[in-house]
Amino acid sequence: MTTNKKLLIILDPAHGEETPGKRSPDGRHREYKWSRERLKVIEHLLQAHGYTVVWTSTSDREIGLTNRKNTGTKLTKQYSDLVPLFISLHNDASGVTPEWRQARGASVWTSKGRTTSDIFADFFIQRMTEWMPNINRRIYSPAYLDRDFENDFTVLMGDYSALLIECGFQDNKEDVALLEDSRFCNQVEDWIVDSIEDCNNYVLEKMTK
Repeated sequence: MTTNKKLLIILDPAHGEETPGKRSPDGRHREYKWSRERLKVIEHLLQAHGYTVVWTSTSDREIGLTNRKNTGTKLTKQYSDLVPLFISLHNDASGVTPEWRQARGASVWTSKGRTTSDIFADFFIQRMTEWMPNINRRIYSPAYLDRDFENDFTVLMGDYSALLIECGFQDNKEDVALLEDSRFCNQVEDWIVDSIEDCNNYVLEKMTK
């Protein structure tokens, strides 16, 4: 590992192949598969940049939210010399029934309260338009450190900084067309890697003060 990479990147793939409803209404797009494909590319790109990258699970099956959180916490302790950043990559959905809907866009979620996770989320949101100009940004507040929508997702509550990314709606035809486009997928991968670089630079700056 190169000495200027201070982040431990914990990759958390979306759901499992058997999880009900995590697909487009026509069944063509599968969230679990899309997430894992993107994260595998992101892993290789980050490793080429010198980052230490680990996964909550490399299985296509669902391991459960508590197991995801506990694995993230265990990895954080295992790599205690690095600053942990947990990234869970998903597709959004605006309904639970199998029909096409109108909601579109990408968002970044953190746990409640203002923490380092919010600072990291802001870097991701700032980079979103640059790397993905063809997707809507779903920002719930324009204020610095409060741009993300906060909730009690289990995986966000571990002993680490954590972001849950909802990239595109799997029940919107236009977003699914983007998610199935290789150029857009490359944009997503570059967006995440570039944003992580911003986060690492922030940590380096704080460590040298």
